[in-house]
Amino acid sequence: MPNSDEFDEKGMELSPNVLFGDHERMFMALILNRLHNDKLEPSLYLQKMTRAHLNRGVIALYPRINDLSDFYELVKEER
Repeated sequence: MPNSDEFDEKGMELSPNVLFGDHERMFMALILNRLHNDKLEPSLYLQKMTRAHLNRGVIALYPRINDLSDFYELVKEER
């Protein structure tokens, strides 16, 4: 579980539609399931933990992506 205190609230605010597009409901279900598994109250932790998971993912992917073609290679790796 990422530590939500590691990631501050400074920076750009993005709407859920920009982040998740047509898949917003699916990602909401996934994060709510994760909060339930981690025994965290969604009304208190939804925004904090969503931010923490997104930041942790960006930090993990950043060294692997230098240009757009790297996205294709990354997806191909996961298949």
